[in-house]
Amino acid sequence: MKFGSCRSQLYDAQKTGRAKWESLGDVWDDTARRDFEEKLWGPLDQRVADMLRAIDQVAVLFTQVRSECEYKWDS
Repeated sequence: MKFGSCRSQLYDAQKTGRAKWESLGDVWDDTARRDFEEKLWGPLDQRVADMLRAIDQVAVLFTQVRSECEYKWDS
């Protein structure tokens, strides 16, 4: 199983979303924005970051499993 392209798409989406959110700060800086960031945007961004780390960990495990299975079948 390859995780690279899905992870890359998720990372790119997060990066784009972060950039757009930051640029909004120039035109939208009030209590509603800060509330939105605290309650929605911040937690969403953190969950995506956590998911990217989890994908990386699962990819490492799958690589190890594949390697061990191939070694056992070749022996």
